[in-house]
Amino acid sequence: MKTQIINGKVVLPSRLEKTNILIDNGVITSISAKAVKDNTIRTIDATGKVVLPGFIDLHTNGIGGFDLTNGVYDPVENKFSIRKEAYKNELNNALRNYASTGTTLVGFTTLEASIKKLKKIFSYIAEYKNSYKSILKDIIHGIYMEGTFMKVEEYKGAHNPKYFFKPSIRLFEDLQRAAEGNIRIVNVVPEWGGDAIKLIRYLTKNNILCAAGHTSANGEEYNRAIGNGLKLAIHVLNGPSSTSFKPFDYGGALESLLRSDKMSVEIIPDGYHVDKSYLMDIIKRKGIDKCIAISDSMFITNMKKVKQFSINGVTGKLSKNGEYIQIAGKEDTNSLFGSTLTMDKAFSNLLTWFTQPVEGIWNSIHPPLKYDEAIVAASRMCSFNPARILNINPVQQINDGSIEKGNKANIVVGDIAKNESGHELLINQVLLNGNTVFPK
Repeated sequence: MKTQIINGKVVLPSRLEKTNILIDNGVITSISAKAVKDNTIRTIDATGKVVLPGFIDLHTNGIGGFDLTNGVYDPVENKFSIRKEAYKNELNNALRNYASTGTTLVGFTTLEASIKKLKKIFSYIAEYKNSYKSILKDIIHGIYMEGTFMKVEEYKGAHNPKYFFKPSIRLFEDLQRAAEGNIRIVNVVPEWGGDAIKLIRYLTKNNILCAAGHTSANGEEYNRAIGNGLKLAIHVLNGPSSTSFKPFDYGGALESLLRSDKMSVEIIPDGYHVDKSYLMDIIKRKGIDKCIAISDSMFITNMKKVKQFSINGVTGKLSKNGEYIQIAGKEDTNSLFGSTLTMDKAFSNLLTWFTQPVEGIWNSIHPPLKYDEAIVAASRMCSFNPARILNINPVQQINDGSIEKGNKANIVVGDIAKNESGHELLINQVLLNGNTVFPK
């Protein structure tokens, strides 16, 4: 069945324009000033609303009681289960939860775990993708391995160094077999030296995105990794990555990723994990097109009744305003445990910051953009930029992340409300491959 979205203010790759979108078989077939007059076509009237490309959350650990690594959370028992059928069912519910926030593609991220456990959950994900009867499975782009190939304990963040492993092509191939090819992004920290470089080269050759975060690498080590295929910096300024103000070794990881035009950076725009002043400085230094908004959300996101929990021996506590998680007992030390950000909120925050003057740290002031420019910039960071670095479907030439003829019809329709603090996206409808997945 064909669908058209009419009369909306559509966020195109470089401008905001009132226009109409025609969809056929899940693909955008026309963007035109004239709507189609045909009673057989389902019509969505977006008068007064904004029409956005679906959000791509490149880096998320879970939502709504589901954690990719640990499985289904039981708030009564305060523990997780990875029983297969429950895992797959709750994975599907988690994807529905993502859809409700306008997210139409995720890079599902692992914490550290034993190889045996990783193989088990990777096989569950493959089985879900292969046989589960749900259109929501198209929301999974693939698995993002964050914790496995880290090294230095001081840079562990919330990860358990017990399950850090030396980079190994053989080990990766073993995990990829269990995942049936669904591993798409891998964190390989450069301080492993030659072992890291070998894996980075192998992953790059096989079209798997190489990332680096939680890294103690100096600038020379980091630059060598960039030269061999490293492309993405994990949640910049949040959590530990090396930095140096001295002239030796070309600085640290931070200095290298800021200097390199080959590197894109993840940022968590919740206003808590990193002060917005620093984030705006990073965006200015790298440029909009090298910055990717992520949630880095945990399973507790969108769980209304859970205020405290334990995971991997660490107790997390939801902040009073419910917008971030602290390490219990360390509330006065600014020790954050994880994120409860969703991509609709990330977009809203970016749009707010881009339309207001923001004081920087290394820059005195970031002047506001015009509204049309700001909404395009926020959309690029939440949709277009992650799609580009993922190089989605280069063979089929059916792309995601922007509203253009020939692209997938992954679309968000909503209102943008103005309030005292700024702008807020209120989602009315979400389309996945042309099908309405929110409201259910």
